[in-house]
Amino acid sequence: MLPLSGLHVVDLCTYVAGPSACMTLAQLGADVVRVDPIGGATDTRRLPLAPGGRSLYWAGLNRGKRSIEVDLRGEAGRDVVRRLLAVPGEGHGILVTNAVGQSWLRHEQLRQVRPDLIQIQIGGRADGRPAVDYTVNCEVGLPWVTGPVDASVPVNHVLPAWDLITGAHAALSVVSAERMRRETGAPQFVEINLADVAVATMAHLGFVADVVVNGSQRLREGNYLYGSYGCDFATADVRRVMVVALTNRHWNNLIRLTGTEDVLAAMEKAIGVDFAAEEARYRYRDVISALLRPWFEQRTHASVVEALDGANILWGDYRTIEEMTRSEDGLLAASGLFTEVDDPALGTYPVPLPVGRPSGWTPPTPGPAPAVGADTRDVLGDWLGLDAAEVTGLADAGAVRLP
Repeated sequence: MLPLSGLHVVDLCTYVAGPSACMTLAQLGADVVRVDPIGGATDTRRLPLAPGGRSLYWAGLNRGKRSIEVDLRGEAGRDVVRRLLAVPGEGHGILVTNAVGQSWLRHEQLRQVRPDLIQIQIGGRADGRPAVDYTVNCEVGLPWVTGPVDASVPVNHVLPAWDLITGAHAALSVVSAERMRRETGAPQFVEINLADVAVATMAHLGFVADVVVNGSQRLREGNYLYGSYGCDFATADVRRVMVVALTNRHWNNLIRLTGTEDVLAAMEKAIGVDFAAEEARYRYRDVISALLRPWFEQRTHASVVEALDGANILWGDYRTIEEMTRSEDGLLAASGLFTEVDDPALGTYPVPLPVGRPSGWTPPTPGPAPAVGADTRDVLGDWLGLDAAEVTGLADAGAVRLP
């Protein structure tokens, strides 16, 4: 039995936050039905694309789900969604959506068909205005502290962090709301927006309090680790490693390995500091890095890696996405999470199992992502008990499209 077996979720989402939430639920055993408009939503064609034109991005975020193709502009198609939400049983009546401005999806409206409806509503901003990850990220200030020290323009990072964190909150909200409903019998409506997730995360990490309490403005620091000592170094063969001395043990191992103990001790005495304090190491990061850099520049990457491992120092390799994917010692191979999936439309490629796996549980082997609308017949039969003639009737009426 899978951890979330018995949960039946209607996924009416596009792009990253909602689909990632529902993918997580599906990986843990929930029966997730993605509702796509006729012809597929806009994200079904988002880059990167496989040679045949199908979206690898869409496939990655919708694996483990079932897909039905519904005319969401017409009442007959909307009624199909309502009927899916109205299916009786404590595991049904769960909707995750990022659709906005559609009165038929208002919680008050949908409760008429399922009085104890669980609805997770994902939005952009608290005031209802639209937003996406990039338009939120530029407002939290991080692009002004990302990138090279001498950069004069903001630098966006490529990871849609606010989307993904919002998706994690949304998945947890489904589980929490379902527990609340079982305890109280009451409907649950949870609103989550990217802007709130972003500013809350910034507060959790101390950025907000630093401004208010200290009057501080975080500066752009390139690849330095804020608040402690961490820096990237080039090796003799033009590779790069990231080295972090997070604890005093790491720090002592690093300066012992690089032969800089005496010069750093003299520096401590001359300027009256103690590098046993990580804030001191952070404050003098530039001069420390200048002292350490020759040790790395005089050695090949292989010898540096061997020495760092032998000295029990925290370090990481700078690799390309291709290297991460293909290297025998890359993160993908080392994770133990991946299995090969043969997708007739996309080819054979590695797909991850759930990251969090309860002890004693063996997750099922993931299959390919569904084609848009591939499961319309099965879902309408399984959830609504419709026979073949009734499903065909809905298709003839234009409410759904059959594969």
